[in-house]
Amino acid sequence: MSHTFLAVDTSATASAAITRDHEVIAHRATESQRTHSEVLAGFITEVMTEAAIDPRTPGALDGIFVGVGPGPFTGLRAGIITAQTLAHTWNIPVYGVLSLDGLAHRVAVDAFRMGAEEFVVATDARRTEVYWAHYDNVAGQPQRIHGPFVTAATEVTELPVYGAGAGLYPDALYGMTGFTDAVPDATDIAAHGSLALRRGRGLEPVAPQYLRGHDATIPKQLRR
Repeated sequence: MSHTFLAVDTSATASAAITRDHEVIAHRATESQRTHSEVLAGFITEVMTEAAIDPRTPGALDGIFVGVGPGPFTGLRAGIITAQTLAHTWNIPVYGVLSLDGLAHRVAVDAFRMGAEEFVVATDARRTEVYWAHYDNVAGQPQRIHGPFVTAATEVTELPVYGAGAGLYPDALYGMTGFTDAVPDATDIAAHGSLALRRGRGLEPVAPQYLRGHDATIPKQLRR
């Protein structure tokens, strides 16, 4: 049975995608991390039109995946509220996906090819900090074992790092070539979300993960 999903992520840049049975049918993204609310609605309309789904009667959609961060307040709010509003309007389910998990899903095959049994995904948290999580990697299938956290780059566990956080702090983080500018994307959210939904685990509440200040602390045993 075919399954079609709309996915959006605004944890870093803004993006939207339609996927059908794990194939990307339509995709839009911006490189800017400041224009989420201005572009997201247009992106959603464009990908649905390209996928031949009428936004007024989107009966072909089985649900919405939305990246819940971690990320800055304004960006996350734009994506999550949009996804919740559309899900309510269209009477379809909405599922939360940790944005770092989505990026981990994308890079895990490369990490496996490089022989990395564990790795870190890190993105820009501004204020000279990074959002990050630590993953186990079994045959290219990532499993989050610690995080998400927001800390200085110097406090990240010493492992290969995927994501734009590594590009921002190359002296502190061991960035993997080709992935030092990577940020979560709607296609990542859809890929991880579809797998998690099929397996019955790995999805998150549809609530923003801000992680600022005292909201997240790093376990002492991971500081090395």
